Amino acid sequence: MTFLIYAVPVAGLIGLGFSFWQYRWIASQDPGAANMQQIANRIRSGAMAFLKAEYSVMLGFILV
Repeated sequence: MTFLIYAVPVAGLIGLGFSFWQYRWIASQDPGAANMQQIANRIRSGAMAFLKAEYSVMLGFILV
């Protein structure tokens, strides 16, 4: 049981490190042609609108 007390946080830190490494690798990639960037911006805009709607609904549940 004491092994799990140390293993779980270490596994979490390894996961966070891997996520950071993946983010850095993806961010360093070529963004692509102009039309690909337009599509990516539209997708990002839609995703942010969805998240804003989700957070506003979730806020209602949290406050209640």
